[in-house]
Amino acid sequence: MSTKTSGAKAWRTIALAGMASYLDAAAIVGTSIALVLFAPTMGISEWDFGALSALLTLSFATAALIGGRLGDRFGRRRVFTATLVVFVIGVGILTFSSGLVMLYIGIFLTGIAVGADLPVSLAMANEAASENQKGKAVGLSGVLWLLGIAAVITISVFVGGMGELGGRIIYGHLLIVAIVVLILRARVYESAEWKTARTEAIAIAAGSSSETKIPKS
Repeated sequence: MSTKTSGAKAWRTIALAGMASYLDAAAIVGTSIALVLFAPTMGISEWDFGALSALLTLSFATAALIGGRLGDRFGRRRVFTATLVVFVIGVGILTFSSGLVMLYIGIFLTGIAVGADLPVSLAMANEAASENQKGKAVGLSGVLWLLGIAAVITISVFVGGMGELGGRIIYGHLLIVAIVVLILRARVYESAEWKTARTEAIAIAAGSSSETKIPKS
């Protein structure tokens, strides 16, 4: 019974961590569609469209480079919770944006959030899985990535003719899903593998510090 319970908790953690892939993919694809829908009423020029798309890519790539390092230093749970809060703020701004300035701010925050969250969430999923299920855990993230794309495309089929409102619905979907995931992630515990590695690193650092203080005879 305890093994089954532990396994269920592990897969719950894996699924919630993997939702980063869903949100990331949906945000990237959703932004490309939403900007087209926003363009007529918000005055998005071809230059702005390119700049906003580039900003999303650049912020995503930059944050992805440091997200894993932050997760190693401060813990998986702490970092992916913080990044999801930033994601909620970013897509919230995009959902209720009233002009170009808000779009730039919202896209920047969203890009930073999805970039930093992805490596940490993948690490969390991998560490939560047992040795013979790590491939399945990472594979689930891939499936959720595809589901995020499929969800946005499906929504866009129904809201594509609504103009600006359609873009807000696309971002609103991301906002609702992100809030639900954030609430559920609050009950996820820190990775045991990370805590063990952190304890060992602190012990080694403490030992090295003590050795340097021993006077030479």
